[in-house]
Amino acid sequence: MSPGLDPAGASPWARVRAVGLVVAVALGLGACKHGPTPAELRGAQYVIRKVEFEGVERFDEGELHEYMELRPREWLPPQRHWFYEGLIPVDAERLVELYHAHGYYEAEVVDVRVEYIDRKRRDKVELTFVIDEGPVTRVEAVEVRWPEGPPPGPSRAQRSQVFAPAPSIEIADIEEQVSLAVGDPFEIPAMKASAAALRDHLLRAGHPYARVEERARVDREARTSRVEFVVRPGPFMRIGAIEITGLETVPERPIKVELERTIGKPYSPGLVEGVEQRTYGIGVFSTVSITEEPEDREDAELDAEQTGAMALEVAVREADPHRIRLGLGLGFEPNRWDQRLSARYSHDNLFRALYRLRLTARAGYAELPNLIRPQAHGPVAELALYTEKKGLLEKYLVWTLEPKAEVGIEQGYQFWSTQHRFGLSRFFTRWFQLELSHTLRYVNFFSVSPTLGTQQTFLGLDFRDPYVISYVGVGATVFAVDRITSPNHGVVLGVDYRVAGGPFGGHYDFQEVSPVVRFYWRPIERLQLAGRARVGMIFPFGDQPGAPIDLRRYLGGTDTVRGWGLRRLAPRVDNCEPGEDYRDGSCESIPVGGNSSVLANIELRVRAWKQLWVAGFVDGGDVQAEVLRFVPAQWNYSAGGGLRYDSPIGKFRLDVGVRLNDTLLSEGEPSWALHFGLGESF
Repeated sequence: MSPGLDPAGASPWARVRAVGLVVAVALGLGACKHGPTPAELRGAQYVIRKVEFEGVERFDEGELHEYMELRPREWLPPQRHWFYEGLIPVDAERLVELYHAHGYYEAEVVDVRVEYIDRKRRDKVELTFVIDEGPVTRVEAVEVRWPEGPPPGPSRAQRSQVFAPAPSIEIADIEEQVSLAVGDPFEIPAMKASAAALRDHLLRAGHPYARVEERARVDREARTSRVEFVVRPGPFMRIGAIEITGLETVPERPIKVELERTIGKPYSPGLVEGVEQRTYGIGVFSTVSITEEPEDREDAELDAEQTGAMALEVAVREADPHRIRLGLGLGFEPNRWDQRLSARYSHDNLFRALYRLRLTARAGYAELPNLIRPQAHGPVAELALYTEKKGLLEKYLVWTLEPKAEVGIEQGYQFWSTQHRFGLSRFFTRWFQLELSHTLRYVNFFSVSPTLGTQQTFLGLDFRDPYVISYVGVGATVFAVDRITSPNHGVVLGVDYRVAGGPFGGHYDFQEVSPVVRFYWRPIERLQLAGRARVGMIFPFGDQPGAPIDLRRYLGGTDTVRGWGLRRLAPRVDNCEPGEDYRDGSCESIPVGGNSSVLANIELRVRAWKQLWVAGFVDGGDVQAEVLRFVPAQWNYSAGGGLRYDSPIGKFRLDVGVRLNDTLLSEGEPSWALHFGLGESF
């Protein structure tokens, strides 16, 4: 062999040049034509267009598709599936196993028809599975056995909490969780679901070590099945000591204060989830995980008459207490457009003592009624500071301080204001909250409509420029819901009361009362029904009776009665010259608010796909200028629908509302409205 030559007789450098040439040609060809897709490399030529079934009565086609590899094209989200002939016997076997699990032990796939469709752009295939379901096996008997006796521990009343009754511990009530009944088709998923329901019932009743074993004796010749559940409830447990690990800069005592009310309560998965939610709710942790372990490791083996304690280890990871958020926002109502920039700085653990601070700045511009043909426009800006501290003087008291400066525009006027609010609140048990606050507010108007400035309206001395108002507010709320934030089930009852003027000074003397009730019902995960009813009443008194124009009662807009413009559902005054009429658009009317209001909403929300929800609603309400005046014959109703999208920064909401009736307040108003907002309306 000559030096410098490889076994093929070519020099190594010649081979390198040859390989380089091949690579270059390949790259050149690749630049002109896309390579084969992964599916084509695996030998796929046909896209599956349809997968149909013959002889199927037990299942819907969509249910069968979920168990198959060969599926038809999906549109949401868009996805196509390729045809591989070798998967036909795999899917046939899966279908047979599915039928066996639901009591059809003689089911079989008797034929699979394949129809090829040649197309210019993409060849397609249609599949038809022919299935002989055969006879079904039915349940002959269902038995629930309790070898260790009924659930031990205290009575149901002693296990229950306010607004949260514990599940019944009567054996007959527990056995009702079994969904299988004599004569039903024998289905393994239904049997396992019944076993899970039995165990879940015992878990919620305070038995974390409950065990349920399901058994079935199937007679294939007789096509019958005898089902048996063996239930061992285990000991009754209460929540014991709570240990917090992972703290670095966050003090431990305030965290334990948040969680200590749980100690001694009957164990339940929901209670443990509540501990996790309250820990997250403190706002300083990025992750929270809870480990359950009996305080005495032998507690899990206690006798039937004994009880034990379940210790919780709450492992946390602290989040960065500093946050800076920048945003660009657009808001629109039928009679108002806003464009704004916003910035927020927050610190959730100031001085390492859980002092909270929020500094918010917003600046933008607003056009009334819209950006295209504005009749009025002006700057909008806000600079607000929010501080909060819990535990001063008393461990459950929450203290807040909120100074704010604002520039804004409404129909008929522009304004700038300063406000200072001081408040404190406290929860008495998990369900009841009381709030007390004092607000001092200064408002200076400019660009005021002559209609308001002449003092010739029924407002009389209610319009004062500038004005100072000082008022004390008291709020009480009962949270009879599963979760205080984003509730799924339950009722919230509340009432707000404030008194302005009198001994507190200022230019206005009035009292205001506003009771509200909200309810939530979520029968399944994808559906929720929500409702709200609220009444507002202002009572002038004293030497300077009345309420300022910006604090009177208004309705209309994305958060109250949809189908109406923002604040348009209220008494109004005409800003018109002789011969003009706001009904034909030749001039405008200015809402000035009222002293009595009523509001009702009901909304059905359905999750359509992932974080996208569809909603339908009916709203109603009215505002009257007089005190304690409610006229049902003049109430205004609207209905419509919208979309909700849960994004990382909040829930975006787009609604279309249509007025359903005509009243005195609806004269000259559009019959429908488009609303865009952030967050749920209630």
